[in-house]
Amino acid sequence: MLLMEYTTHKADKIKGHLKGKKIIHDLIHGNHVAFYKFLRGNFPLFDERMKKNGEFHQGRLILRVVYCSLEDFEPEVKTHFTDLVFLDFPLVKYFEKIARTIHHSARAELLSFLRIDPNAVRHDGGFAHAGSSDPYPGSVLPDEASGLPPGYKVVSFYADPASLLKRCFVLRRSGWRATTEAYQRMLLPSKIEALRKMVFKEKRVAINNLIVTLPATVHPVDEAGNTIDVSTLEQTAPIKIQLPADPNTMGVIDGQHRLFAYYVSKDDTPEQTTLRKLQNLLVTGVIYPANANEAERDRFEASLFLSINSNQTSASSDLTQEIKVLTDPFDEISVAKQVMERLAETQPLFGHVERYFYEKGKLKTSSIVSFGIRLLVRIGSDKSLFSLFKHEKKEQLAKGKSKEVLKEYINFCVTKINHFLKAVKENVEDERWTADRKVKNRILTVVYVNSFLITLRKIVENGGSIEPIVLKNKLRQIGSFKFKAFHSSQYNRMADKIYEKHFS
Repeated sequence: MLLMEYTTHKADKIKGHLKGKKIIHDLIHGNHVAFYKFLRGNFPLFDERMKKNGEFHQGRLILRVVYCSLEDFEPEVKTHFTDLVFLDFPLVKYFEKIARTIHHSARAELLSFLRIDPNAVRHDGGFAHAGSSDPYPGSVLPDEASGLPPGYKVVSFYADPASLLKRCFVLRRSGWRATTEAYQRMLLPSKIEALRKMVFKEKRVAINNLIVTLPATVHPVDEAGNTIDVSTLEQTAPIKIQLPADPNTMGVIDGQHRLFAYYVSKDDTPEQTTLRKLQNLLVTGVIYPANANEAERDRFEASLFLSINSNQTSASSDLTQEIKVLTDPFDEISVAKQVMERLAETQPLFGHVERYFYEKGKLKTSSIVSFGIRLLVRIGSDKSLFSLFKHEKKEQLAKGKSKEVLKEYINFCVTKINHFLKAVKENVEDERWTADRKVKNRILTVVYVNSFLITLRKIVENGGSIEPIVLKNKLRQIGSFKFKAFHSSQYNRMADKIYEKHFS
């Protein structure tokens, strides 16, 4: 049972709105079976719907209170209401897109988001048996032949799409899972439907293999069921893979479109249901060593994904930047990308930068990262904000050894950049501080923002003050600057002119 509330309150009103509901929320969570009985006894329409759905054991009842806010609000607010599920507007759009694309096959992911074990929900007349597994014949590569780090195992096997759909999950960049570790792109409906036509109408499978990760609990076994010691193998050997039957146990690194072309929908024909179980996809699985931590797994998956997709035209610079953050967080592009992500979450750029797949007409970030921020935040440079960063462990940052110091440096850079951008914003008309193309004299374009960031770098290089009050005073005439005289990639020329006019 999902109790869902949708609110259009402004961000600063959300906490108070939630506090007013906390007592009733606590009472419901404290005895949800009693609440269920209350609904059935007092609301005939609800009682009638329950009768139509068939009776069930009330001890199986799972209840969630879901709070949906149209407006973004401070993440800290959520920490005070841990019993609630927050379905933020970007996640509404995400699940809307996923459900329209893969229909009923979005079910397991939605349940997981709601913090509900899919095995605990009755499906097709019964409950799944958690902890069970199914054998799949295949082969395993010896360590030498795989070329992967010690302890990583590579196995290959064939499996039917129906079984894979029950087990697989995807870390999509706009999704609800840990977004800092996500690198996969959103599903493309056109690509899904083209593949679906092939597999169901032409009745043939996609030839390319699916690349997945498998839990460390999966061990290759021989015909007798004995675990194989891969380190002793000298050549590829036949094996059996015992795949857990539980949902969300296999992470898809490459091939999500080939798999989800087999999505389940209410309009499925009996033939489609049969083909979903009859056809087979070739799966290459990577089994992590038991001691691999989350950061190591993230870096490995991202590197593998990039190596597979880097030569494709669809591998955008934005994608490669995001993966770079995972594989080498101290690289200057990675630092710049992390700074850009924080700038998009704070004023004065908040609401003006593309952060989600469905947003259009806002600032795109890949060019700003590469040409505006990269040199401004370069670690180790005496011409960047690094020269102004005062920290007792600054040298560790220069050597790429401390993520804690890196986090502090990123916060420092965000603060200094925001000071400059706020100084610009305070010296122009409010209506001009927008990325909306319909506003003729808008200030927020990639060209102008890059130029502002390069101007800030020039001030740092020349030892000028970047204190907020100084910047605001220096830029008091920026509103009359001839922005339209510069276009395309004329960042440096425009920055030179701004510096000459306002800071020389």
